[in-house]
Amino acid sequence: MFKILIVSHGNLAEAMLNSAEMICGAQEDVVAIGLQPEQSPEELGQIIADVCDRWSRDDVMVFTDLFSGTPSNVVARVLDGKGFQHISGVNLALLIEALMCRDSMSALETAGELISMAGETIVDVNLILQGS
Repeated sequence: MFKILIVSHGNLAEAMLNSAEMICGAQEDVVAIGLQPEQSPEELGQIIADVCDRWSRDDVMVFTDLFSGTPSNVVARVLDGKGFQHISGVNLALLIEALMCRDSMSALETAGELISMAGETIVDVNLILQGS
């Protein structure tokens, strides 16, 4: 089972994890970290580094909320050379899929699966309702 780290602006990571657990049940080895307005990128980096140091010998997938945002940039810097999988642009559907795959697939295999299905997680409901 791979471990999961979710990093976001504000409380999004924690809220996503809480929502995913409503659907998938309580999760072990999943950490949610949010960059708060009073925190510096360096402080966030230290928190991420502490988690990653504990997990240095484990299979790990890291999700961030927004590519090129501070959480994503800090994760990329901290994880450089560690071999962890990092996907930016996470949404609840992708997180749930990762939680469901982590017992049977590696982080690398799951990352490929998530990237291939990412476009399917955003749907124009109006088109569906119109029958188009």
